[in-house]
Amino acid sequence: MESQISYRKWIALFFAIVFSILIMLSGIAYIVDPYFRFRVRDNTYIQSELFVCSGLIDNYEYDTLILGSSMTQNFDMDSFREKLDVKPLHIGIGGATFLEINELINLAYGTGKADQFYICVDLSSFTSDSGESRIPPYLLKDDPISKLQYLLSYEPWFSYIPVDICFLMLDRAGVSLPPKFEYAKSIDKLGNWTLDYTFGEDIVLQRYKNDEFAVSEVDTADLYNRMTKHIDGYLEGFDFSKGEHNFFFPPYSSLFWCDAEDSGYFDYYLQAKKYFVERASEYGATVYDFQCAEFTMDLNNYKDTTHYSPEINDWMVDCFANNSYIITEEDMNEFQEILIQNTAAFREKYWDVLNMI
Repeated sequence: MESQISYRKWIALFFAIVFSILIMLSGIAYIVDPYFRFRVRDNTYIQSELFVCSGLIDNYEYDTLILGSSMTQNFDMDSFREKLDVKPLHIGIGGATFLEINELINLAYGTGKADQFYICVDLSSFTSDSGESRIPPYLLKDDPISKLQYLLSYEPWFSYIPVDICFLMLDRAGVSLPPKFEYAKSIDKLGNWTLDYTFGEDIVLQRYKNDEFAVSEVDTADLYNRMTKHIDGYLEGFDFSKGEHNFFFPPYSSLFWCDAEDSGYFDYYLQAKKYFVERASEYGATVYDFQCAEFTMDLNNYKDTTHYSPEINDWMVDCFANNSYIITEEDMNEFQEILIQNTAAFREKYWDVLNMI
């Protein structure tokens, strides 16, 4: 009898210890809150835009949301504030899929905070099935189980909370960090990669020759039908009654379009872009097309075939403010023709170089 009582005490003690540990871990995770799930804290080291995006959308104060891939990560939020007179939140995720964009914008709809949206459109995202979202499901839900899962999950505890605590201690100790780390503590500079790369013609051509930062290969079999199917599904995932929706095609370099020609999907992209504009216009959305801009032929504005300097991001904000480079069904052919001419002129200029690569 005594042994049974002792056994029960040990079992009760074991579960009490486990429960206490879980409570302690949950409390620490709640206080540190590396993904901004419960609150937005200033001067916090942000390690992954993918994991903090939902928390920022839920808890940050904004009336304008900018969504997209790495093509948006160098936007200057002060430029949005000054030129558009808005309170912006920028969520730029490297390699963002159309499924992730749909998830995040629907999360934003639920908050009722934004009435303006600027969404980057990378045509490459429509070339294949998006698969599963990289955003953990528990970050997109508001129920108690999902919040508890966040507080006790592997990612924050073993990948992010220790680093956050370390940087908090460095801050308290008055340690001065390099600019790159200071950027990583700024919500305005979420995902900003300006300090990591240099821009220039020689750099771009060398990286292109070495196949660095190369665009993923595109399967051209039934490509147009595949892209239009994904475009339809993507646009159906928006609620266009929730505010003003502005889509924009980012200004890849002319070298990208030369490569697209050589790889056999240039015409498919132009056809898919035309289809996107037609369908988005039906929903009452505005579409900007920056891909025929003259500066796209100058590789000094780029670090590789697609990624451009922050000055280009500033120029794009000017276009938003001035309503320039808006593309419609009526002037679509004009925009497309300029892009075709720019690509041809670029190929002629770099004919010897391109033939050597």
